[in-house]
This record gives sequence, structure tokens and C-alpha cells, in this order.
Amino acid sequence: MMGEEKIIKTEEETESQRLDADEETVTREFLQMLEDEESNKFKFYQPEISPLQLDENEDSTDAETKVYLPDLGKGLGSVVQTRDGGYLAAMNPLDTIVGRKDTPKLAMQISKPFVLPSNKSMSGFELFQRMAGVGFEELSSEILSLMPMDELIGKTAEQIAFEGIASAVIQGRKKEGASSSAARTIAAVKTMVTAMSTGRKERISTGLWNVNENPLTAEEILAFSLQKIEAMAVEALKIQAEMAEEDAPFDVSPLTHQSHPLTSAVPLEDWIKNLGGQEAIKVVVVIQLRDPVRRYEAVGGPVVALIHAKHDEEKRFKVASLHVGGLKVRTEEKQRLTAMQWLLAYGLGKAGKKGKHVLIKGQDLLWCISSRVMADMWLKPMRNPDVKLSK
Repeated sequence: MMGEEKIIKTEEETESQRLDADEETVTREFLQMLEDEESNKFKFYQPEISPLQLDENEDSTDAETKVYLPDLGKGLGSVVQTRDGGYLAAMNPLDTIVGRKDTPKLAMQISKPFVLPSNKSMSGFELFQRMAGVGFEELSSEILSLMPMDELIGKTAEQIAFEGIASAVIQGRKKEGASSSAARTIAAVKTMVTAMSTGRKERISTGLWNVNENPLTAEEILAFSLQKIEAMAVEALKIQAEMAEEDAPFDVSPLTHQSHPLTSAVPLEDWIKNLGGQEAIKVVVVIQLRDPVRRYEAVGGPVVALIHAKHDEEKRFKVASLHVGGLKVRTEEKQRLTAMQWLLAYGLGKAGKKGKHVLIKGQDLLWCISSRVMADMWLKPMRNPDVKLSK
């Protein structure tokens, strides 16, 4: 028995040493990447798109630096993973060509994705009605405890990226090994970078929002939806700032239910591992917009994005709709002001434009906008009725 115990202990020590070595190697390589932005090892963060040739006579070196989506920081691409398993993505709400090294005018912080096993009889809007039925305090607490988000204010993009990869390495030691965990993180970020860039130039030039018709794996659903989430998040800012062009058509009452709508949510990776994906799903994330120019200060308040995907074939899905919603409450004046300030600073809001819908005394609301995919094309977002929050 003593001999067997010694063998097991030796094996455990060897495994621990191997993980320590893997972690040290990955972390050292990552630091080296940050130190040298020209390092070939960091190409996995760069979007795989051809340079935008702006003019036939333009110098080719200059053309290579012109993009629709700038990098987040030195040696980084347009998306990095955060410490909590979520992501930070550069945005281009003005749809203008920029330099790759330009500081993004806005960034989108995305929580770790969760899955709500789909109830076919319940639409996305009905889910928001159920969320409103929980009430403001309980709903806010439920969302933040389920999908906590790192506070990024005061950090640099390089620091955020390092914390993200270091966290993946540390978490990987407990499960699959540091290097394989880091590799999965890198692969996920690369998928998102590509998805954020693919088709953007054509969409901006034609105004048509065509999407890839190929069925998606569960891991690809969020990446596929990111560009549309980005655009709808800017519309969400206008609603929060009371500068939206379209007001809610009317108010509706919340739906009360015995169980809370988010209690069945499970992390996406756990759902894939345990359930395999033979049914429709709703992928849910929390989005917080941030201003890179102001040390990643929050712009507006957090919103919930709900992606409904239909089961298409063996473990493959097609995105059907996207809902983005948030809370309009009397106590969140700072969120309204930061949203208004950013919109006015970049010419996306009109001073004096105020929504016709004024909060009824003591009545807080949950607003929601939605868009559907039809004929492999995203439709224009639509403002849904506001839902009264249960007191």
C-alpha cells in the first residue's frame, strides 16, 4: 500500500509540474506578444480579412492599416477575453474607415454566455415579460449573480487581455491543462474577431445585412450575432438616453410565474458538454458599453441580449431572432446621462430630443427591441411594448 501511495504521489507531482511548466510557457509567450506587437505569434488575434484598398494610387502600406474595426490596444486585435470568461470587443458605431491602431470610440463588454433550454411555446418577448414579473431589485440581483461582469474602468486593454488569458490558464490547470485551455480561449477569440469583421464592408456600402446561411455550432451562435448585437446596443443607448426615434407603442403588464426565468440557465460550455444540442436554445448574455477614451468608463447601463436559435441538424443551429432589453427606472439617472453624453459627443443623438413616453410616477419599466433573420438577412430592429416591472 505504501508503494502504491508513493507511485500515485509521484504521478500527481509529475502532472503538477507539467501544468506549472505549461502555465509558465503560455504566460511567458503572452507577455512576449504584448511586448512586441509585430510578433508573428500574435497573428491569431488579427482578423482574417483582406486590406481595404481606398484608392488605386494609395500607398499599400497605408492601405493595410485602414480597417472598419480597430484594435483594442498594442499588439491586440479587436476582441479579447476578460477575466470572468466574457469578452471585450471594439466597436465602430459610426461605420467609418479608421486606422487599425486608432482607439475605438466605443467598446462592448460581453458576459460569459449562458443557455436557457428553449420552451417552444414562449417567445423572446414573453421571456422579457417574465423577467419584468420578478421586479427590479430581484431581477437586477439575479442577472448580476448569474452573469457577473468584471469592472474594467481604469484598466488598459493590454491589462484586460492579460488577465483574461491568465485566468484561462489558471482555470485550465483544474480541468484540461493550461496550454489546451489557453488554446481554446485563443480559438474562441479568433472566431469572434472573424465574425465581427466578416461582411461588415459590404453591409456598410450596400445597407443590406446579409448573413451566412450555413448552420452553426452552439459555440458559434454568439459570434454570429455580435455585429447585430453591436448595432442594437447603440439603439439601446438611445432608448436609455431618451433619444430614440421610435417610442414603445404601448405598455403591457408583466407575466408572473412560479419559477424565475433565469433559474434554468447553464453556462454554454456545460450545456454543450452535457446535453449535446438536440433542441432549440436561447443564448443569453449581458452587455455593457464602455468608452476606451475615458479609461473604459461605463456608457449607459447593462442590457440583456437574448439570441433564439432553432435546431437545424445534428448539433447545428440557425439563429432566428435577437432581443435586446434593459431597465428604465427612475433611480438610474447616471446611466441615462452617460448614454446621452456619448451620443451627443459623436453626433448620434439630437440635443433636446426626449422620448414622448414619460415614466409614470412610481412605475419602472423594462424596454425591449428585437430583430429577426429572414431569407438569410437580418431585418431592421423593432421596438416592442414596454413592460411594467412588478413592485
